Amino acid sequence: MSDISLKELTKKLNAVLERYRENFPDVVVDRDYFPFKVTEEWGECLQAYLMLTKRGRQKGKNESEIQQDFEKEFADVFGFLMLFADREGIDIEKALNDKWFKQLEKEL
Repeated sequence: MSDISLKELTKKLNAVLERYRENFPDVVVDRDYFPFKVTEEWGECLQAYLMLTKRGRQKGKNESEIQQDFEKEFADVFGFLMLFADREGIDIEKALNDKWFKQLEKEL
């Protein structure tokens, strides 16, 4: 995934979401679905982080397994954030340029 654009990434995320919707047609994927899923996945990500930093139960997993779980949960958070932005019509590249990267143009 090294040189994939945000638009290409969003397209792939939407393809995965469509496959999910086909497999689970009873799940309502409406406007509120995405912020709720981000919240759910963030909780799972933090649980894995707590395990990784030895502040949560290890649940019989070794450090490598916990690291893998953390990475997967982080990917879930990122994926749902990207889908949320897409559904809300946010051009994430423009938003990052306007909010974050303009700071690079200023003298610090």
